[in-house]
Amino acid sequence: MKTVLIFAILFLTTSLFAQESFTRTYEIPVPEIENTGLGEIVAGVDWDGDGRLEIYAVNNMLDQGGSEEIPKIYKFEFNPDAGTWDSVWMATIIDIPQQNSWGAVTTGDWDQDGKPEIIWAPANYLSGANPNPPRILVFEAPGDGSEGLGVDVFGNSKPNCQWTIVEEDNVNVRPFVIELTDIDSDGDLELCFIDRKDGLRFGVISVSDVPDNGDASETWTLEHSGKDLDIDASTFYDMAIIDNAMYMIHSSGAVTIVKYVNGAWDAPVILADKVPSGSWKSASTVDIDGDGSDEIVVAGWSSSYNNFYVLKPDVFETLKSSRVASLRPLIGESGRMNGGAVGDIDNDGKMDIVFGSRTATPLGAIIRIEYQGGSITDSASYTYELIDSLLHEGTNQRFDIVKIANVDDDPELEVIYSDGNQVNRVPIAILDYDVGVSVNEEIVPNEFYLSQNYPNPFNPTTTIQFGLNKQTEVSLKIYDILGREIISLINSEVRTAGTYEVTFDASVLASGTYIYKLTANNQTISKKMNLIK
Repeated sequence: MKTVLIFAILFLTTSLFAQESFTRTYEIPVPEIENTGLGEIVAGVDWDGDGRLEIYAVNNMLDQGGSEEIPKIYKFEFNPDAGTWDSVWMATIIDIPQQNSWGAVTTGDWDQDGKPEIIWAPANYLSGANPNPPRILVFEAPGDGSEGLGVDVFGNSKPNCQWTIVEEDNVNVRPFVIELTDIDSDGDLELCFIDRKDGLRFGVISVSDVPDNGDASETWTLEHSGKDLDIDASTFYDMAIIDNAMYMIHSSGAVTIVKYVNGAWDAPVILADKVPSGSWKSASTVDIDGDGSDEIVVAGWSSSYNNFYVLKPDVFETLKSSRVASLRPLIGESGRMNGGAVGDIDNDGKMDIVFGSRTATPLGAIIRIEYQGGSITDSASYTYELIDSLLHEGTNQRFDIVKIANVDDDPELEVIYSDGNQVNRVPIAILDYDVGVSVNEEIVPNEFYLSQNYPNPFNPTTTIQFGLNKQTEVSLKIYDILGREIISLINSEVRTAGTYEVTFDASVLASGTYIYKLTANNQTISKKMNLIK
């Protein structure tokens, strides 16, 4: 993806750790029609087959001001000519006049017909005009190369199928986290969800078909739910699934386990204090050490318990909970963890775990944890770093939308994140992992500076060093003696505080005097360099 060779030299001091660099390459703005930010997303797919990767996002509700938004879904696609992510398709859900906050989204091929779907659970907002709205919407990719999803109806798209889950009016059912999996090993996929209200507590849903023409010919079944099962009354805000078991995390810190065994659902097992203070959409299922056995990684969402935990099924304890590390050094005393995702970002065979945050210092901190080998419950087996922050200046932030996917043309994965809160119009940010680029965050200068390149004169490569005393947007460009831009080494990229070294290769340029200019912190510094061949 990069056309310029950029390196950062590791400082030869054994006590320092030089970290890889993440660059905020794009920010996808909220469509103007929206009066608040966006909600959950699906990223890194190409369902229209045009070779351009896509990001889908749903809207959210602005409940501070009384405006309950009609649900909408958007498709963003990269425009290489303009260098922007553009909104190329959207649909409005006309059957739901109002929605509440934090609707859940997942993806898969529910009817296993080879055409993927987005499965969306807008949070019900019950009223006289909206007593029993659809709570599950399924939009299927048509498979014909067309731009949108679902079934076209007079220029708008409707879901291929939808369901209210319950038949009675005014029953508060709000799926908060959903996952599509074959939970009962019957060969068909089921949608498992936790309910953040007391309508059902949790549920397992199947559907006979996702009709291509949206003719409502499908049959829906609620195969299991938590209604009348005497489950701990504290709210569910997180869930992960391993094999045939749902692990549902309460705000009390307890975990309720519901498991399908020998053709039937076991009675729920409730275990106290497995994730003290609970968690908020940060749990992920992953095989951390590649031993063939899955674990759950999760972060506590209270400022008193902002820890990183590993949960693992255990013969003796049913579920063993290990507190691995406190994340307070990276997010501050009042910081809380929100949202999470897993994936091998840099393709080095070491699993990465990324968490968002809430009320953190710095604002909007995004944390990367990478497994390095050894015991998965030992803090020393991981590295920890802040990879982005300060996406938005608002203080009421909840960065609980975190995904890891490939959305560009390099082999490394990107971190895609945003604020799922209802207040601020926060964009979707894309963080790109820079191959071969490192920043020594242990050496933070007292002030912004640009050093003289070395060697100088040079032929054909030279090194430019600069330092940032705080995270800021940076540009580093080369000009000829007449002031014409030759090349952009760093183009308006957000960089963390630290010391950087960039190698400039002038093999294709003629001998002469050139100017390199660094812009950051609302300041610009220029210096001359001499190329002699």
